[in-house]
Amino acid sequence: MTSRKSAASDMTEEIFPFAGQVVHLRRKRIKNMYLRVQKPDGHIEISAPLAMKRAQIEAFLLKNTGWVQRKQRAMKERAAQRALTCQYLTGQKLLVWGEACELVVRKAKGREASVCRKGDRLLLTVPDYATAEQRRDLVNGWYRQQLAAVIPKLLPRCETIVGKKAAECRIRNMKTRWGTCNVVKARVWLNLQLAKYKPEALEYVMLHELTHLWVHNHGPAFKVRMDKYCPDWRRIRKELNANADFS
Repeated sequence: MTSRKSAASDMTEEIFPFAGQVVHLRRKRIKNMYLRVQKPDGHIEISAPLAMKRAQIEAFLLKNTGWVQRKQRAMKERAAQRALTCQYLTGQKLLVWGEACELVVRKAKGREASVCRKGDRLLLTVPDYATAEQRRDLVNGWYRQQLAAVIPKLLPRCETIVGKKAAECRIRNMKTRWGTCNVVKARVWLNLQLAKYKPEALEYVMLHELTHLWVHNHGPAFKVRMDKYCPDWRRIRKELNANADFS
C-alpha cells in the first residue's frame, strides 16, 4: 500500500489491493462514501471520510462488487467495440461541436496530410499507408486547433463571470478528465476532446476549473459558486459524462 497526504487540501490518498485489483482511495472532509469505476480502464476509485476505518471501506466494496463488475464489463465491451469501429474510415461518424459529421478519407498526393470540415463532412486527406493511429492523431490535432481558436474569446468571458483570471490556459489530450486546474500557478488545462461536444460543455468545464481558484475542492462552497456561474451545470455535466469519448 502507498499513501500520500496533502496538507493544503486536508486530504489523504492511498492505493491498496482488493480482490485482485488496485483501489485508489481518497480520504476527505466528507460525510458519505462514494464509489466510482473510472474510464477508460475501469479502475476503482473511492472517496471516504477522513476517519473511516479500512474495514468499513472494504465491506462497502464487497457489498458493491457486483455493480463494479458490471460497470467494468460494460466498459470493456465498449472499448472493444470502439477498437473495431473507430478505424477512421470513410462513412464513420465523428462529432464536431456536438454535430455528427461523416468522415470522408481521401488519398493524398505524396505525404500530404490534412483535415478540414465541409458542412456535415469531415475530410481527412492521408497517404494510403497511414495507420488508424496516425489518422486518429491527425483528427486529434484538428480538434486541438478548433479548441485553440475559441479559447481566446471564451476565456475572458468566463474569467469575468468567475472573478478570477487564469495565468495560462493550455490544451492536452486527457484520458479521464475534461480539465484540470493548478491552483498554485493558476494554470488551466482543457481536454482537446471537448471540441467534439456542444460549446456549452467547453464553457462549463472552463467555469468549473476557474472556480477552483476560489475553492480547491468540490464541496458545498464550490457547488454554490457553480450554481451562480453556470446554473445548468449539473445537466451539462451529466450529458457530457454520459457521452464521454476520450479516444
